[in-house]
Amino acid sequence: MSNPNERIIAIAINTYRESIRSKILYSIIFFAALLLVVATFFGTVTIGDQIKVIKDFGLFSISIFSVAYAVIAGAALLHKELSRKTVFNILAKPVYRWEFLAGKYFGMLLTVAVMLVFMGAGLLLFAGLFQGNADILMLQAYYYIFCELVIICAAAIFFSSIVVTPMLSGLFTFGLFLAGRAITSLLYFVKDGSVTGLLALILKALKYTLPNLEKFNVSNQIVYGHSLSASHMFWSGLYAAGYAAVLLILATVIFGRREFN
Repeated sequence: MSNPNERIIAIAINTYRESIRSKILYSIIFFAALLLVVATFFGTVTIGDQIKVIKDFGLFSISIFSVAYAVIAGAALLHKELSRKTVFNILAKPVYRWEFLAGKYFGMLLTVAVMLVFMGAGLLLFAGLFQGNADILMLQAYYYIFCELVIICAAAIFFSSIVVTPMLSGLFTFGLFLAGRAITSLLYFVKDGSVTGLLALILKALKYTLPNLEKFNVSNQIVYGHSLSASHMFWSGLYAAGYAAVLLILATVIFGRREFN
């Protein structure tokens, strides 16, 4: 395979095939479905619109379990290749390290995309049974969840290229997710003067380095029937792609200098 695209696609497909055989993937889908059933129960005992509760819990479960899979699978992605020594066989062929990382990333992204399609279709049908019709706005929520996963998968590859142990890589990736979700809320305390001094400067600096994942958390708008504009969707997708690209470039530089024992 002399074409870089062919090599990347081959690695991506192989990564995808390995991922769909993973017990972790099916366990996470099972727990996401279980949470949806729990949401139905809470919807029957909660004062208010049952369908809103189901949609809200459903979108939350899809988002959090998709991120959980990306963190767990991504943390072990490169470690598995190194521990089994298969990385030596791959890189001994005419495959550049950046192609190897790109293939792993797109294979991982394909896996979470398929996972999102199945869980999203299940929620759409499940909610449709209660509502009487399919809520097309849910597709917008799935788009934003996928945008968030574009960044999280890139973060998993980035941290896997830096640290050796998958546990540390997973912790760093999940930490980035939590920080990205919380940074907007934390900056509120800076604006109202509750946080000042060095801590305020640190939080302001983090605003420009951490991904603003809060912009992808649109479940409230969707649940209450508020559609997002096409321009908002476009710029959000561009932001996700740009941030992921920066992480992958950094990962390529680091992985390219890494010595394998």
